[in-house]
Amino acid sequence: MESIFKSSKSEKRALKLLNKQVLNILSIGISTGGSAEINMARKCPQATIIATTVDEKGLQFSNDKLQAYAEAPRIITKIEDVTQKMPYADGTFDFIYARLVLHYLDKQQLDQALSEIYRVLKPQGQFFIVARNNKEWEISKPEFVIAYDEKTNMTTYYQQWQKEVVRTRQFLTKEQLQTVLTQKGFQIKRCCEYREYLYTDYERTKQNKSKKPNYLTEVVATK
Repeated sequence: MESIFKSSKSEKRALKLLNKQVLNILSIGISTGGSAEINMARKCPQATIIATTVDEKGLQFSNDKLQAYAEAPRIITKIEDVTQKMPYADGTFDFIYARLVLHYLDKQQLDQALSEIYRVLKPQGQFFIVARNNKEWEISKPEFVIAYDEKTNMTTYYQQWQKEVVRTRQFLTKEQLQTVLTQKGFQIKRCCEYREYLYTDYERTKQNKSKKPNYLTEVVATK
């Protein structure tokens, strides 16, 4: 069955890293309706994918969508907080995927999360992370920004296509992501910045009204 969701540039870049030998995948923050996880299961026919979230509504939405796919039995969905100790043995996963999720954590939470991710990643396993970059147009003007907390590195700002909505994220440069990852022991294999048109709704049906691409930082790291 084909996915009902529109494709994602960064999601496709992650899928290129996978092969049929990958057996255990952790996806932190379930993708839109499980679209990434379905594609991972197709690319890795022997793999088990654990997809986590802290959002109960998002979990239910994804579970409802996943039922339509033959690959669903190999995708385990659950509520789980990556900033807490995860219930997996050291070196469990061949591949860990975190697209547009870890930028919701502040400095301390990100530090805790990366320690756990490093612990459960296999030696030579791959960690794929995409986060919002501080060159993001949404915070490019002072009037867009409500507050910046230097201690946590979190920015609170108005969502530009829906001004009544307020967002808080940690915008991360290439240098910042590389630094926090290497401090945890990761080896950086690729680090880049690029633009991608993101959607404003969970179902990926609505692009932001500005029609401007968002600015992302991507890192591929190994243990």
